[in-house]
Amino acid sequence: MVSIFASVIIVITLAMIVQLIGASTAAEGVLLGLLAGVGFVAATQLPNYMFESRSLKIYVINVGYPVVTFTTIGLLLTVWQ
Repeated sequence: MVSIFASVIIVITLAMIVQLIGASTAAEGVLLGLLAGVGFVAATQLPNYMFESRSLKIYVINVGYPVVTFTTIGLLLTVWQ
């Protein structure tokens, strides 16, 4: 249930950003989602993995899923306008 609630918040937030910047093409949606995923998720998780001396492979696996999710959401939001 918490996961669904968090996903709804992410989609609403990205939808607001799409509207604010006026993204309207699939490429713009992919770029927006990729930037959001890398800029917010990957960047905020990196210090934790560095501090805990975790493997780079684990970092890429754990961060890759949300980055792909954000990219897909960005694509869908711009295509379905």
